[in-house]
Amino acid sequence: MHSLYYVLTDQHREEFAPVRCNEQTVSRLVRYFEDVVTENKLAALVLEGRCLNGDPSREQNRLASLTAAARSAYLFSCDDECEERGWHPEPALRLTTLEERDYHGIETGPFILVMEPRFCGLLASSLVSGEINGHTRAYDMVWTFDPNVVFTAIEYLMARVSVQTPQERERFETLVNACTTRSSSLRLALTLTTKVTMLMQRQNELEMATNRISSAISSTLEIDSILQSAVEEVGRALKARRAALVLWQDGTNRLDRMSTYERPDESEADDRDTSVPGDGPAEVHEKGTTAVLTDDEPSPARPLAQDRDGFTTPCALELPITYRQTVIGSLLIEDDTPFRDWEDEEVLMAKTVSDQLSVAISHARLFRQVQTQAMTDALTGLSNHRYFQDRIDRETKLADRNNTQVSLILLDLDHLKRINDTHGHRSGDRTLRHVAEIIKTSVRDVDVCARYGGEEFVVILPQCERESAIVVADRIREAIASTPVQKVGQVTASIGVASYPTGAKNKEELIEMADRAMYLAKAAGRNRVRTLAHRSYTGIDVR
Repeated sequence: MHSLYYVLTDQHREEFAPVRCNEQTVSRLVRYFEDVVTENKLAALVLEGRCLNGDPSREQNRLASLTAAARSAYLFSCDDECEERGWHPEPALRLTTLEERDYHGIETGPFILVMEPRFCGLLASSLVSGEINGHTRAYDMVWTFDPNVVFTAIEYLMARVSVQTPQERERFETLVNACTTRSSSLRLALTLTTKVTMLMQRQNELEMATNRISSAISSTLEIDSILQSAVEEVGRALKARRAALVLWQDGTNRLDRMSTYERPDESEADDRDTSVPGDGPAEVHEKGTTAVLTDDEPSPARPLAQDRDGFTTPCALELPITYRQTVIGSLLIEDDTPFRDWEDEEVLMAKTVSDQLSVAISHARLFRQVQTQAMTDALTGLSNHRYFQDRIDRETKLADRNNTQVSLILLDLDHLKRINDTHGHRSGDRTLRHVAEIIKTSVRDVDVCARYGGEEFVVILPQCERESAIVVADRIREAIASTPVQKVGQVTASIGVASYPTGAKNKEELIEMADRAMYLAKAAGRNRVRTLAHRSYTGIDVR
């Protein structure tokens, strides 16, 4: 036996152009046909075919509303052997249930037919084999208000009724005669057509937004760019009041970073704050472009109702971003439309985006990890020589553009070979890590600390004059000398300082002058700071 979709598209192929849509859209369209009956109280004959899955309470209420309004309803469905079946229709005087053992072998998608003296219409669908988009299956769907096509469907479904329950045929024929459409209601057809068109347009908008997000996040490996592109597209596509993408640090619930979207206000007339502190999926405080998540444990998404003062609080949707069964972040969407019900298509779109983000974020983190390893000294954790060279070139160019100075500290650890020979290379490595940690804690966050090579370290100090750099260098020297290394004892360092452009005229001269100043410190007895005022073998300013 063929499906209703096959019968219609085979006998009326010239009248149909099947539309490809997802499972949620097909379910919504079926509900639209049901709404025509319930909202207009049509005493119609309703023939519907679908799997009895979904939320039992919601689906039973939906069927009860339909049968209460209709003249008579026939429900074609699967039997108890169906693994997806989750509920049983409540017996009703106007409801005839036709359970077919091979229902899913006949019908791969839902259908519905409504016929009444003023209106007739039908929708039929068929699963597209092998095509799955994210969390949902794809269907080809057709719908019409043409009485000729509707009667083709009636004849086909009457045959199925006769095969299963022969005694029902006479009653079925009587209902068809009583409900035969005699004059079509343009208003009903137009209303339903408008709703269907708007739904298909909405589906197209969400699919286009999903495609834009996919293209945006696949074109970069920068995490911040991925998050911002995605959250803005999601916020706009779902017409949300605000949205946020929260990323957790690896293996923790501690905030790594967050990108936000907020819908531009059309009017500033109502500035009243209706948020409930500490409620909702997470409490977020915003100031300018900075947002801080204060709730460590993400809570389940739920729509918020009205508070005691009658103010409407936002309806929120929260979806975890999961990679290999580990939650790495959350997508939070919030709207201020009272009691907004997030549609299935909107939830599907958000789930699809969260899936795409999980892979994109993981790839970006891996790329960042490889980048960091390529720029980091494995022993000390400081930047390596390659990164130092790139950064000093960038900082000297920035100093030229901003008319500022940049200083360079070059440090050499005194007698490292003696430490290696006396205490072993493990103690020598421990000493290098000890000195690296002291350097990092002695400078600003904007300063760049790097291992230059062997026992030599460098510090780039942007927007820092030579006199200030000497103070920093002496602070580092004193911290090293006053903090003994475990199993080694006191260590010292000789330090050279140079500045650009007041002393050196280019990047190479800056490094050379700092290196010469460092050797002057060693020649003067070690454990001291020296600097060159300018590049001259005879005019040396020693401090």
